[in-house]
Amino acid sequence: MWWVGFQTVTWTGEGGEPTWYETFEGEAKRGFCPTCGSRLAAIDSDIPEIGINVTALDDTCSPDLVPIHASFRDNAVHWLPPVPETEHSTAG
Repeated sequence: MWWVGFQTVTWTGEGGEPTWYETFEGEAKRGFCPTCGSRLAAIDSDIPEIGINVTALDDTCSPDLVPIHASFRDNAVHWLPPVPETEHSTAG
Protein backbone atom coordinates (compact mmCIF):
# COMPACT_ATOMS: atom_id res chain seq x y z
CA MET A 1 0.00 0.00 0.00
CA TRP A 2 1.13 3.51 -0.76
CA TRP A 3 0.09 6.23 1.72
CA VAL A 4 0.46 10.01 1.70
CA GLY A 5 -0.17 12.43 4.58
CA PHE A 6 -2.39 15.52 4.47
CA GLN A 7 -3.24 18.11 7.12
CA THR A 8 -6.81 18.48 5.79
CA VAL A 9 -8.90 16.48 3.34
CA THR A 10 -12.05 17.30 1.36
CA TRP A 11 -13.95 14.12 0.53
CA THR A 12 -15.62 14.03 -2.89
CA GLY A 13 -17.28 11.38 -4.93
CA GLU A 14 -20.26 9.11 -4.64
CA GLY A 15 -19.88 7.99 -1.03
CA GLY A 16 -18.52 11.21 0.48
CA GLU A 17 -16.89 10.83 3.92
CA PRO A 18 -15.47 7.38 4.65
CA THR A 19 -17.03 5.04 7.17
CA TRP A 20 -14.68 5.12 10.16
CA TYR A 21 -13.80 2.20 12.43
CA GLU A 22 -11.75 2.63 15.56
CA THR A 23 -9.00 0.02 15.36
CA PHE A 24 -7.35 0.89 18.67
CA GLU A 25 -9.64 2.78 21.04
CA GLY A 26 -8.53 6.39 21.38
CA GLU A 27 -5.38 5.75 19.33
CA ALA A 28 -6.21 4.87 15.72
CA LYS A 29 -9.07 4.65 13.27
CA ARG A 30 -9.35 3.54 9.67
CA GLY A 31 -11.65 4.89 6.96
CA PHE A 32 -13.33 2.74 4.34
CA CYS A 33 -15.40 3.60 1.26
CA PRO A 34 -19.07 3.42 2.28
CA THR A 35 -19.95 2.09 -1.19
CA CYS A 36 -17.34 -0.61 -1.93
CA GLY A 37 -15.44 -1.05 1.35
CA SER A 38 -11.99 -0.15 -0.01
CA ARG A 39 -9.47 1.05 2.57
CA LEU A 40 -9.09 4.80 2.07
CA ALA A 41 -7.56 6.49 5.10
CA ALA A 42 -5.97 6.20 8.50
CA ILE A 43 -5.84 8.53 11.48
CA ASP A 44 -3.37 7.79 14.28
CA SER A 45 -3.18 9.83 17.49
CA ASP A 46 0.62 10.14 17.33
CA ILE A 47 0.74 11.44 13.72
CA PRO A 48 -0.54 14.97 12.96
CA GLU A 49 -1.71 14.08 9.44
CA ILE A 50 -4.46 11.96 7.95
CA GLY A 51 -2.98 9.15 5.88
CA ILE A 52 -4.67 8.63 2.53
CA ASN A 53 -4.18 5.52 0.40
CA VAL A 54 -2.81 7.01 -2.84
CA THR A 55 -5.00 4.76 -4.96
CA ALA A 56 -8.00 6.66 -3.53
CA LEU A 57 -6.79 9.92 -5.13
CA ASP A 58 -8.09 11.17 -8.48
CA ASP A 59 -4.61 12.29 -9.59
CA THR A 60 -1.63 10.12 -8.65
CA CYS A 61 0.86 11.78 -11.02
CA SER A 62 1.88 14.70 -8.80
CA PRO A 63 5.64 15.11 -8.34
CA ASP A 64 4.87 15.46 -4.60
CA LEU A 65 3.78 11.81 -4.49
CA VAL A 66 7.27 10.32 -4.46
CA PRO A 67 7.85 7.59 -1.85
CA ILE A 68 10.26 8.64 0.89
CA HIS A 69 10.00 5.62 3.19
CA ALA A 70 9.27 1.94 2.75
CA SER A 71 8.00 -0.24 5.58
CA PHE A 72 8.79 -3.95 5.53
CA ARG A 73 11.48 -3.33 2.91
CA ASP A 74 12.72 -6.94 3.16
CA ASN A 75 9.27 -8.19 2.06
CA ALA A 76 9.03 -6.00 -1.06
CA VAL A 77 8.27 -7.66 -4.37
CA HIS A 78 11.36 -7.96 -6.56
CA TRP A 79 9.78 -6.34 -9.64
CA LEU A 80 9.21 -2.91 -8.05
CA PRO A 81 12.12 -0.47 -7.84
CA PRO A 82 13.28 -0.09 -4.23
CA VAL A 83 12.62 3.11 -2.29
CA PRO A 84 15.94 4.63 -1.25
CA GLU A 85 16.90 4.05 2.39
CA THR A 86 15.44 7.03 4.30
CA GLU A 87 14.03 7.92 7.67
CA HIS A 88 10.30 8.50 8.16
CA SER A 89 9.40 12.09 7.32
CA THR A 90 6.29 14.12 8.09
CA ALA A 91 7.22 16.73 5.49
CA GLY A 92 4.13 17.95 3.67
